[in-house]
Amino acid sequence: MQSSEQSLLLLLGFLSWTKADLANSLFSIQPTPLSKDQSLSMQVFRLRQVAHHAMRNLGTAVMHRSVPMARSTPAFILQQRLYSAPVSTLQQELLEGVTFGDFPSRTHKCGQINKSNVGEHVVLTGWAQNIRKFSDDLMFLPLRDSTGTIQLVLKGSDQDKTKLRQNLQDLTAESVICAEGRIVARDAGTINPKMATGEIEVDLTSVTVLNKTHKSLPFLPSNQAVVNEETRLKYRCLDLRRDTLQRNLRSRSLAAWVIRDYLIKNDFVEVETPMLFKSTPEGAREFVVPTRNPGAFYALPQSPQQYKQLLMSSGIDRYFQIAKCFRDEDLRADRQPEFTQIDLEVSFGSATDIQNLVEGLVKSVWRTVKKTEVFENQPFPRMNYQVAMSKYGSDKPDTRFGLEIQHVTDISEDNILEAIVLKGDMKLPGADLKRLSQAQPKAVPTVKITSNNIQSWLQRLPYSSQIPSGADIDEINRKLDIQEGDTLLLNTRPAFLSGGQTAMGKVRLELSSLLQSKGLLLVPSDQYNFLWVEGFPLFSPDENTPAENGRLAATHHPFTAPVADDLELLEHSPEKVRGQHYDLVLNGVEIGGGSIRIHSPKLQTYVFENVLKMTPLETSRFSHLVDALSFGCPPHGGLALGFDRLMAILCETPSIRDVIAFPKSASGRDLVVGSPSGLTEQQLGDYHIKVTE
Repeated sequence: MQSSEQSLLLLLGFLSWTKADLANSLFSIQPTPLSKDQSLSMQVFRLRQVAHHAMRNLGTAVMHRSVPMARSTPAFILQQRLYSAPVSTLQQELLEGVTFGDFPSRTHKCGQINKSNVGEHVVLTGWAQNIRKFSDDLMFLPLRDSTGTIQLVLKGSDQDKTKLRQNLQDLTAESVICAEGRIVARDAGTINPKMATGEIEVDLTSVTVLNKTHKSLPFLPSNQAVVNEETRLKYRCLDLRRDTLQRNLRSRSLAAWVIRDYLIKNDFVEVETPMLFKSTPEGAREFVVPTRNPGAFYALPQSPQQYKQLLMSSGIDRYFQIAKCFRDEDLRADRQPEFTQIDLEVSFGSATDIQNLVEGLVKSVWRTVKKTEVFENQPFPRMNYQVAMSKYGSDKPDTRFGLEIQHVTDISEDNILEAIVLKGDMKLPGADLKRLSQAQPKAVPTVKITSNNIQSWLQRLPYSSQIPSGADIDEINRKLDIQEGDTLLLNTRPAFLSGGQTAMGKVRLELSSLLQSKGLLLVPSDQYNFLWVEGFPLFSPDENTPAENGRLAATHHPFTAPVADDLELLEHSPEKVRGQHYDLVLNGVEIGGGSIRIHSPKLQTYVFENVLKMTPLETSRFSHLVDALSFGCPPHGGLALGFDRLMAILCETPSIRDVIAFPKSASGRDLVVGSPSGLTEQQLGDYHIKVTE
């Protein structure tokens, strides 16, 4: 063995044994000669194999050399252990189908090889797919790693390939292997245009099984057939091997990097806020954390809202973090009990300042992750809350398609009549319209316009008695562009709107889905309609108390500042006060929301006590915030973007579970680890908890 090889062996394997006598003993074992064309990583691998053999060989490596060594040295202790402990049956059993220790270092990743690499010697690692055996002389094995898949091929019937051939035949799908070979170009007739590496393949020279699959798999990641979602979530490590989820997680990582880079360049400071918070009456149900002090509990934060306002009082000026938040709410496809938001707060900034910053952030993410420019050199459009609710029936309108809700006429008792006009080229069968109408809590009348009723349809409605006698049918037909062959869907509603969706807003979305399913309406998936919705009511009826109580709740949260012009309404008409609240909407999905905050301690206390009617106990839970406002807190505002929803849109998946590594199921369980789970009686006792049914 050459001195350079000896040095390499010593460096790699025996840094902890520095005695020259032991090293010399090991180097006396001659390895199999190394061919000149073997890669450096393969040479290292062979040298390590020699060293491993020397350490394990009872007679040759050390003992037969009779090398004197001090009894206290690591080398002597190792010698004694090796001499007295031959390989046990247990050790053989534990390492069956596993390479435990050294293997050749990877030179390339599977998806990053192309025709320019033809002729190169490569070492690849990854997961073996199903082998295809055409004959003893020809076998194909796709190998997949995080970057893609490449085809390995074993050709010929040479005697020296018998062992390799047998190793391939013994492989099971999803076994982890290390493969070595030479890149060759495929014959013209065998090129696979569906594979990124379809023009090349690897002519195999060796395969090392790093870890075979030791039990049957519940499903194969390569199987595109739909697998029960519970099974996918339970065996998430298999599910995450799928190309789609691999891309999603990498896109999420890239987006997080872009966000941090953009905000830091704009003078933001990333600050981590505590996860163990306290219970405060902000609206959503909290997760509580018991302590060993009787009656004392933490609560997991619904958001870092109060901490980031404290940071503004602390002089941080511009704060952000990619924060974990927790809400004990009913789950659905776009909601998880723990979720991630891009949280930011700005001192001395207006709503427009914050919106401009966020627009730049979102544009940067789309530019880097989607390679797409959105609203290039122009701001996102803005829409008033009342306009959004009137025209689209939603506070998060999808503006990619029409079907706008139109005002027909005012009717009695401060109500209005509204309609969606379905034009003749979008004609639906009567059965579909009937199902759509009757699926609503209150049936929506539908009218098909013909030559016989175009002048009288208004008087034939169920509530025609409420329509003013002076309503001009010709003017209404002209204003709504109603023509023969059209279909009207009609509804009555209060003139003053509140909440997040109207009955006609729900009909509009269901009608859109129905028309798309029949090919009558095209909504491009690559169209990104960003929209700011502003002018929300500061307070809304409290859904958790009887309507007759007239109690109000904060529409956004209790720290949102009112519009200055509406301050005088706080005392006698708080339900009419507008908030300095803004939501960012994309294609009908709210991806973020923020507001200018109250920075006056007296105004904040007035909202708590006189508008929201909080009890003294509830108000006291915000004493830390009122104190911070009292210590000279600057005007400030902020916003939080839902990172999970944002990524679901970027990755074009309907469920946020597809962009989270280990999401909870629809029932809120982590099926991988089996949480939530019970505690032992000892644990319950430590936390002074008694479980009742």
